[in-house]
Amino acid sequence: MFGIHGNHFVENASAADACSGDIEPILWNQTVGRSALVPHYNYYSGYFGFGEYYDEDDRKGRDHEKDWILEPPREKTELNPEEEWMYVAWDRNSRLDTLTSNHHSTMLVGNDSIGALRVNLSAQHRTTVCVTVEALNETNDDYSVDVYLMTSSEYQRYTELYYSSHSENSFYNDLSEALSDISPEWRSLDFTGWRSYRDAHQYESVNQINFALNLDGPESYTPIFGDEMWQDFYIVIDTWDNNHDNDASAPGVVTAADVTIITTERSFILPNYTVAIIFLMMIIGMVIFP
Repeated sequence: MFGIHGNHFVENASAADACSGDIEPILWNQTVGRSALVPHYNYYSGYFGFGEYYDEDDRKGRDHEKDWILEPPREKTELNPEEEWMYVAWDRNSRLDTLTSNHHSTMLVGNDSIGALRVNLSAQHRTTVCVTVEALNETNDDYSVDVYLMTSSEYQRYTELYYSSHSENSFYNDLSEALSDISPEWRSLDFTGWRSYRDAHQYESVNQINFALNLDGPESYTPIFGDEMWQDFYIVIDTWDNNHDNDASAPGVVTAADVTIITTERSFILPNYTVAIIFLMMIIGMVIFP
């Protein structure tokens, strides 16, 4: 398949007509979920140093025994078209139907913001995602955004960085900037860091991109303490200047992002243990035939 990186074509894989298919209407919060992160709303405001707060006599303070109020939030502007439910009351814990149909959606993503579609990908299907973006009511040849694919746990870390970066009273963003160029083999040890799915599905400074993936099985995550957690996937349109070195800056406009999701049933799926068996046979062969 191919994508356009800036004004240049970039080969990602060969996929003719990858974005064509019979499109079905989206059943919101049943097959696809919609969420957003915006600069004028901070979920963590007032907690863990995210956001200033004041005592009743207008003095800044951190005495939790006194009554305090949050610093007034940023004002919503014409560059933030997202509806309130997308960033305040969106449902990220409900179970979505497994995605086995084709869908299309146009998202309006505000400046310095994040727009995301949540889906439950099928291990029995190959999923192709096609994204095209343009500046709403603007013409700019240098216009670009960042596109990421993340699991639920990866998206959670990503949102924490966003909220922290939009707070004037947090050290978290400074640390993440300092560690932004850390090598891939050490990223799992970076507590401020975040990654895309398989540390590969990140497409930065683009205005069009197509990508595809096949799952080996249902995606899940088991923390050190706790039960196994089911992982959904987030298709993320990023219009803020995150801590990656090569990401696009905030464009200063509203972004219209056309997202098409095409699913194709896989005719043959190798079991997860196939690779292990092949390596075992190779080792046995080396022992028998030195």
